Amino acid sequence: MKIKHLVISGIALLLGTAIAGNAIAQELTNDQKTVVCRLKTEVEQRKGNGQKLVFVPLLAQVRKQVSSPFRATLHPDIEYTFVATCDGNCKDLNLTLTDASGQQIAASQKTGELVTISFTPPSQGEYQLTAKPGECNNAEGCSFGMGIFVSTSASVPNASKLPAKIAQFQLCQ
Repeated sequence: MKIKHLVISGIALLLGTAIAGNAIAQELTNDQKTVVCRLKTEVEQRKGNGQKLVFVPLLAQVRKQVSSPFRATLHPDIEYTFVATCDGNCKDLNLTLTDASGQQIAASQKTGELVTISFTPPSQGEYQLTAKPGECNNAEGCSFGMGIFVSTSASVPNASKLPAKIAQFQLCQ
């Protein structure tokens, strides 16, 4: 077991927890709440379809035509589904997956409020997932969120230890 992956997973968990605590401590905008609640709905639907969330959901804000990258170590023979959504001010959210050399592997197909990519890595490696909105109606930018899912039977060595109830989702009715 590589200690680097444990350290990175631990840092990701701490950052996710800090972000979640910070999000609850501060009042979220309606746009941010929209994103959180869309992700919660997606988590619930995928759970019913035999998938589980494997990392703390990523929540961020980005300006139009600006990329927001996220790196992850993916393991072979596990099908990952990457899901992203944005607020009502966002149009044409695009999701792309590239390998460590920068080669694009997959790009999202538009499906309404959500964009998705499914990918099964042939070997363990570092991958970059990038979200990029085409347009944002607000000068401040668009709020967006992303989740990574696998089959409930899959064992992902570097998965986050997620609580039974994700703090961010407590904001949704």
